[in-house]
Amino acid sequence: MGYDTHLIIGRIALEREEIEKDLNKPYEDGSGYEYKKDKKGNPLLTGRTECWLDIYAEISLCKIYKSALDSVHTQYKESPLLGKDHFVFVYQKDGNTQYTKDPYGDPLIVAPFQEVLDAVRKDSGRCEYRRFKWLLALLESMKDEKEELVCAFYGS
Repeated sequence: MGYDTHLIIGRIALEREEIEKDLNKPYEDGSGYEYKKDKKGNPLLTGRTECWLDIYAEISLCKIYKSALDSVHTQYKESPLLGKDHFVFVYQKDGNTQYTKDPYGDPLIVAPFQEVLDAVRKDSGRCEYRRFKWLLALLESMKDEKEELVCAFYGS
């Protein structure tokens, strides 16, 4: 990973089947689109599951290429933690707009909290990059959280 990398720390809060939308029928208020329905009037499922990531913390890392943390990102990009038909989204700061992809069009990559913590410990010990030190302090302060935390990569 290169520049513009953010790490989002949180928990998977909601999992739901995605329903196919009819892009030819927008709602009158412009907030979205009607669902497509079968002959019986039941909404059509797309076959993918979307999971909402409840954000607890986020940190801008700027660049993480050639690091242990980059290796974790690559591992879960190739073999997603939640499976190939699961997509994670986060809400933008307005509380309504969903991010399902980063600015480069890639889906959010989710990795286990402990693996990210172990990688950041390794990176922090072998280089003086200040953002790894900040991230390590943040992750260490969250490691005993009772809820199951995950980390999502957002950016290049």
